[in-house]
Amino acid sequence: MKHLSPIVALLVALAAPPLAAQAQPDSVPVLEAREISGPRLGFTYMTGPTAKQKLADNNLDPFMSLFGWHFEQIVRPQSGGPMFVIEEVVLVAGVDQGTAIPTGSLLFGIRFPGGLEFGMGPNLSPMGTALAVGIGKSFRYGGVTIPINLALVRSQGALRYTFLFGYAIRRR
Repeated sequence: MKHLSPIVALLVALAAPPLAAQAQPDSVPVLEAREISGPRLGFTYMTGPTAKQKLADNNLDPFMSLFGWHFEQIVRPQSGGPMFVIEEVVLVAGVDQGTAIPTGSLLFGIRFPGGLEFGMGPNLSPMGTALAVGIGKSFRYGGVTIPINLALVRSQGALRYTFLFGYAIRRR
């Protein structure tokens, strides 16, 4: 019997790691990808010396309408948790003033299960390149997502404050 105890202890020690691994769920998350898109509308206010000069040169007011489209790719764990989001937002500003000023942003961010989201990325417009930072909340109604966002877009000599909303429908 004395010799049996060390052998049993050794067998338990060797069997414990495989048994423990079988008891734990797979630690690699299963990810789900989807795409949504939809219209965006809102307004922006531009300030800063460069913005003021460009606005004056073109006889434009700093407060402008925005209309455009939003494309979004989402990756999230099937078990729930935050979503990793890439957004492309293409807008036209100034329609209310008889002009069409193009702007585009590529944002990388996170959306939490409750709908709170934030992101940042590059922006390109006639003002030049800029950094766009946004925060918002998405509301879900059936298969439709209704986002409401605030953004700050900063470039050299210009600052834009933006409010956007719209809806998005799942494409895939």
